[in-house]
Amino acid sequence: MPSSQSHARTFSEVLEDLGRGENSKLSLHEVVDRFGERGFGALILVLALVAMIPWPPGGKALFALAIILMAVQLTLLRHEVWLPVWAGKASVSRSFYRSASGKIMGIVRRFESLSRPRLLFMTGKVADILIGVVAVLMALMMGTSAPLIDVLPDLALVLFGLGLMARDGVILIGGWVMVGVSILTYVLAWESLIALFHGVRHTLHLG
Repeated sequence: MPSSQSHARTFSEVLEDLGRGENSKLSLHEVVDRFGERGFGALILVLALVAMIPWPPGGKALFALAIILMAVQLTLLRHEVWLPVWAGKASVSRSFYRSASGKIMGIVRRFESLSRPRLLFMTGKVADILIGVVAVLMALMMGTSAPLIDVLPDLALVLFGLGLMARDGVILIGGWVMVGVSILTYVLAWESLIALFHGVRHTLHLG
């Protein structure tokens, strides 16, 4: 587990440290070791941030599963993170992680500098349960949505993770707003797809 010195480090510094390990692979187990004591918010945040990186088809589904696992434990108000062995072994190339994380580090530091404990009525056990439930839905949408659309639930998860970690009610409100935008966009996308399908079928029938 991380030392007391790691607690003095900012989130972005620990995120950078993950790219400097001796092993050529960065495993989910190592991520949990580094962030586990900082809470589920930090883990959801780092997983959602990494998921924002362009991945091959199906790549985001792996992060969605990990986020769902974290969100369910958040809903159950667990104090310690649990990972099945198979999930902990999931890994990415550390060199790829360094390259990809460098592209979002500026955004991370910006949000980090703006976040602080405020509107604490938006935090607490009830908030943890509600956010955990909605985070499962956002992770499912992130893992199954088309490119570009999947960015919206991913951003909601980033805001939830940062808000939980910093106990920042303002950022959590932003997360809830993004949940609404994500659901609305998802519904409209499906309605457009269904309408297109019926239009094509009608055209072929007339033909």
